[in-house]
Amino acid sequence: MKKRVLKYLGVGLVLLSFAAAFILVRNQTDTQTVSSHIKAELPTIKPEWKGNAVDQKGRFINDEFPFLPKTIQLIQWQVGTNPFEQEKLNDPYKIGVRDPRPFLESDKDGILWLGHASFYIRLNGVGILTDPVFDTPSFFSRFVPVPSPLPLLSDVQFVLLSHDHRDHMDEATLRQIAEKFPNAAFLAGLRSEDVLAEWNPKNPVLTAGWFQEFETSKGLPGRNIKFYFHPVRHWSQRFLLDTNHRLWGGFVVETDKATIYFGGDSGYGRHYRELAELHPKIDYFLLGIGSYEPRWFMEPNHNNPSDALKAFQDSKATTLIPMHYGTFDLSDEPPGAPLRDLLQSAGSSGLRERIRPLEINESLIIK
Repeated sequence: MKKRVLKYLGVGLVLLSFAAAFILVRNQTDTQTVSSHIKAELPTIKPEWKGNAVDQKGRFINDEFPFLPKTIQLIQWQVGTNPFEQEKLNDPYKIGVRDPRPFLESDKDGILWLGHASFYIRLNGVGILTDPVFDTPSFFSRFVPVPSPLPLLSDVQFVLLSHDHRDHMDEATLRQIAEKFPNAAFLAGLRSEDVLAEWNPKNPVLTAGWFQEFETSKGLPGRNIKFYFHPVRHWSQRFLLDTNHRLWGGFVVETDKATIYFGGDSGYGRHYRELAELHPKIDYFLLGIGSYEPRWFMEPNHNNPSDALKAFQDSKATTLIPMHYGTFDLSDEPPGAPLRDLLQSAGSSGLRERIRPLEINESLIIK
């Protein structure tokens, strides 16, 4: 009996090894060529925009820098040495965590950072969440523990989801939000409805392509708020075989009181200049500054602090609120390096007064 079990285990391991080798080889030789363009039947604000390019396998393609993740590069990073390892271990930086109740219990408009890429935004009295992650997703670790704000939230009408990576689109959190706020609308990139409708079958799910305006005016309490989806330099994947199936992007939230850009995840590119052309008055620029080392691996997907500052200048926005640092341990750089380097570069460029870092659960009031 034991020999038979060992035999089956041996055969299983051999088959698993062959399958892994096949997937690895296919991944390494995979390429993208533009096959067609698709877009939703929504208002498109970029003249003559054909829609999002998709390849021969129906996968979305980055507009300026086509990118497919390579498994071998991930393995090389994970098994390689980290030149910042000792500096990371010795870095005393730990981001502060405040009490969010003074803002949440008020009726003031403002921006509350919940850590990583999660914000609670109140505009014209409407509650908006971005990339909410109130749990610790599997295979992730936090630099600092943060209690879930969900019990304190009394009003969520829109949930903006930049892409499907698990530190931005967290199933457990979204199910909890849907249970508490069954009328909240979930806004995301094209094809995201496959998972969102499964997790939140009662909530409205709206999807859009790049340079398109979400149709939030029909039966939703938008109160003169417009939501636009814009390109960023990134990719998507939740499962083994769905790479670039769902569209990634950033959001512009526009009202007569303020215009906010939420950048999700992105490497640097011309999309920030295009953003300024289409939205010439952005008040608050919410942008990631962390998870950028090693640069050879992270550059296509995450801005480093100097890239973030350059993106901010390209956008012609008024105030930069940095995010995507100090919360989850996702990369090689020390936890305090993103903010230190950003502030140093901003000081050298004469932009320090336009950078507004927040501690977790700290708010900025929009007057």
